[in-house]
Amino acid sequence: MPVLPYEKLEAIACEIVEALGSPPEEAALVARGLARGNLVGHDSHGIIRLEQYAKMVPDGGIVPGAPLTTLNETPAIALIDGGWNFGQVVGYRVVDTAVAKAKAVGVGVVSVRNSNHVGRLGEYTHEVARRGLVAIGMVNNHGRGNLVAPFGGTDGRLATNPISIASPAPGRPLLLDITTSVVAEGKVRVKRNAGERLPEGWLIDSQGRPSTDPAEMYTSPRGAILPMGGPVAYKGYGLAMMVDVLSGALSGAGCSQSNAARLGNAIFLCAIDLEQFVPRDEFLEHVRVLIDHVTASPPAPGFERILLPGEPEILAEERRLRDGIPIDAVTWRQFAELAASLGVSVD
Repeated sequence: MPVLPYEKLEAIACEIVEALGSPPEEAALVARGLARGNLVGHDSHGIIRLEQYAKMVPDGGIVPGAPLTTLNETPAIALIDGGWNFGQVVGYRVVDTAVAKAKAVGVGVVSVRNSNHVGRLGEYTHEVARRGLVAIGMVNNHGRGNLVAPFGGTDGRLATNPISIASPAPGRPLLLDITTSVVAEGKVRVKRNAGERLPEGWLIDSQGRPSTDPAEMYTSPRGAILPMGGPVAYKGYGLAMMVDVLSGALSGAGCSQSNAARLGNAIFLCAIDLEQFVPRDEFLEHVRVLIDHVTASPPAPGFERILLPGEPEILAEERRLRDGIPIDAVTWRQFAELAASLGVSVD
């Protein structure tokens, strides 16, 4: 299993994306988003995606370098057409726009259609929080990607429809980044590439029967991922429906359906300037009290301490910056073959 320093992984990814046709500054954004996915432990949203992206460029599923167009704008909102550029390019532009509006009028809400896969949603809400604002983000699959069964159903009707909320806090921001399904599709892909079985409760086969075989997601007829929540999966299902509305209906991209034209991510991002509500020091003190109160709980059996939202990613980042980023053999082979086909060296 290859183990790469973060900087090298990002540099190779950047060369690959540039070879696919992106301008250098945009290729750097895509590579940064993907490599950071690996860095913080979310290999499902890392360089494993490049093979998928590369296959989408020739048929126009991704249009490298495409301009972004603002379709409607007020001091507080913007509706943007991403031109089917790489989702990471669109995502970072959305952050800039939402933050600027929030700092001007208190809140900035940006809705986006015609964007490809943005990668890890928490990358963007975390960036908003790093700049000192609160963020709420969500995406759907532009009406496609019917991977998740509705509560009580047996086939895929919804996308994994993630939600992310990030907030400034004493020290590093708090970051919630979850799918409304029990797991992201990319984590099933990682298990498949690693030759591993899935935990029980992730997947059903095409007949609605529980399965631990990740191949069920990549055959025809296809299986489906279950909604988040286990015995109360109606909660994850309900959240997924509302993410579809706020991402797909509000942007005009469309909600989950059987005949959506193309796969992508429709984006909803809200940035909130907390200082237009309370002084920053007061806000941070309230958050500190919350953190101290929650983490003072005695750990349950099997737990050493209470982790905060986003802390597993912080720990993974520290470990992988120190020890390097492991890449499973199948993903590395795909990555190296793609690089070679584009004249990019991985040595």
